[in-house]
Amino acid sequence: MIQKTSIVIPADKCGVLTVNTFHLYKGFSRKTAGFGNYIKVSVRKTKPENLLSKKSKRKAIVIRTKKFLSISDGTFVRFDYNSVVLLKKRLTPEGKEIFGPIVRNFKKKKFLSSFSGLI
Repeated sequence: MIQKTSIVIPADKCGVLTVNTFHLYKGFSRKTAGFGNYIKVSVRKTKPENLLSKKSKRKAIVIRTKKFLSISDGTFVRFDYNSVVLLKKRLTPEGKEIFGPIVRNFKKKKFLSSFSGLI
């Protein structure tokens, strides 16, 4: 689960190293965001020659969390760190590739069709 002021690692190839969460969508008094939720982040560390500058704000979607995720067939999935994919617009990502594994539930969404040749 991701809370406000959490440091999160982007999972796409956009040149950003870390981001800071400052807003959770879907409700005024929301405390945590989980798998598949939208969050608002600000860029904290970038690679030297990157188009995204520090302190720029972007919307992101959570694709991995450290908390256990139960799947309908009775299995549990847990990742080592929280990660997100930065978005330009509603479903268009900043980067062109996703690094690391993705849960099957997320593969069904329309979102992954915007990445080049992954799935």
